[in-house]
Amino acid sequence: MAEKVRTEKDYLALARTRAHTPTSITSFRKILVYARNKKGKTRFGLSAGRDITLEVDPERGTDTMKSIDPFVWPIEKWEDTQEVYGALRTGKLSPNHIKQGESSTPFSWVSLDGLTRMNNMALKYVMKVQEERDLDRHPGMVAQRDYGKSGEMMKQLLLNFQNLKINVCYTAQEKMINGTGFDDDEDAEDVDAFYVPDLPNAVRSTVNSVVEVIGRLYVVKVPSLKNPDTIVTQRRLQIGLHEKYDTGFRSDYKLPDMIKNPTLPKLSALMIEGE
Repeated sequence: MAEKVRTEKDYLALARTRAHTPTSITSFRKILVYARNKKGKTRFGLSAGRDITLEVDPERGTDTMKSIDPFVWPIEKWEDTQEVYGALRTGKLSPNHIKQGESSTPFSWVSLDGLTRMNNMALKYVMKVQEERDLDRHPGMVAQRDYGKSGEMMKQLLLNFQNLKINVCYTAQEKMINGTGFDDDEDAEDVDAFYVPDLPNAVRSTVNSVVEVIGRLYVVKVPSLKNPDTIVTQRRLQIGLHEKYDTGFRSDYKLPDMIKNPTLPKLSALMIEGE
């Protein structure tokens, strides 16, 4: 009987194929923006440009955008998110696949415009599955384990999009929590209220860890540059650390705490090139 030959992995060869330096790879922007309703999250997610952006819309927030006329993939249930991911994973999805005759250049940005709504879809999907398995379960009643299962589904979705070779902008609603809503000492400062993306703690922790920027979008009233007597609305994006808002960024450069009239190209340029 022939003796089995034991082979050892060549770990040095493995290192040459898998380890790398950041300058040797092409990186993609992953950005999270949250805000209260009607503060411009959808428009910010589309600011990279119509022909290169796919809008994943679970809230029908693009229905009235006739002038911009963006490329939209509406989702109505959790299973739809998997179809979007599958199409983007090919690396070939382009406007031509959505509207015959448009550009065949693949999308370079995708905006997941509504993580808060997507999380609700995941929860409803879990509830439906459990109700079909357990005939004694009361319809519409949420069990504690449902939150855990839907949270795991959301975390897997985020990790899937993290691995795509495409720039991603996530948006979420805003919610207020008290200053004791954190486990670590750094964030649990003496504040009466802290504003964060409206997501379960575990999901929020995951998305915060995979993105390079956590920004809060808000609006202020300022004098017009053309006519100081006229007051206009200006959008601003808080990305610097703040005692009341869950914000921050990862960059080699010192970035401003706040960006006026923010767009994805403007933010991306700051992250890569600095001011």
